[in-house]
Amino acid sequence: MMRILFYGDSNTWGYNAQTGMRYANRFTKQIQKAFPEDEILEEGLCGRTLCHSDPYSLEERNGSKTISMVLKTHEPLDLVVILLGTNDAKRVYGTNALTSLEKGMDLFMHEAMDPDNFKRSIQTPRFLMVTPPKLHKEYASCMRTRIHFGQEGYEMLEQSAMPLKKMADKWQCDFLDLEDIRAGKLDAIHLDEEGHCQVAEKLIKKLGEYR
Repeated sequence: MMRILFYGDSNTWGYNAQTGMRYANRFTKQIQKAFPEDEILEEGLCGRTLCHSDPYSLEERNGSKTISMVLKTHEPLDLVVILLGTNDAKRVYGTNALTSLEKGMDLFMHEAMDPDNFKRSIQTPRFLMVTPPKLHKEYASCMRTRIHFGQEGYEMLEQSAMPLKKMADKWQCDFLDLEDIRAGKLDAIHLDEEGHCQVAEKLIKKLGEYR
């Protein structure tokens, strides 16, 4: 049995762009069905970033500031899956560059790998970095997404594998590229039902390597 923590944003939470509610068959639930002996721990928060605090919200969505608390809450853990980066590509953070994604993950991992987070664990859990889903190719047809991300944000997510793989190597983490998995057409940001199935399929295959 493995205790696996999924730490991510609205796509980990399972946000349904059509209803504003939560997909019952989100990818984490599909993974739980595939590995019923494992304990799948969901920590998805809409709007969560790697290292930025939303200037227009009093709620803390800066993943670097809350990862230590979450790790201590759920320890001991065998594996921590990180699925962040989409919200960091928003214009509001002024970070539409690959170097900002690299630096953001570096800062995040600095907090996540603090030995104090695992002092009640027999060993430090493994970490798996996963690239964020790409925006839908027709993102510009959705005004809200076009305003929040723009062409720069779109391109940043198109090329996220390179900086995240670099950070995975630096921090000795495992890495999974979601490749051409994209958000649904409705809002161009969030996974639709098909997208959740695609992510689940890739993660189930990857998690099988830990057996």
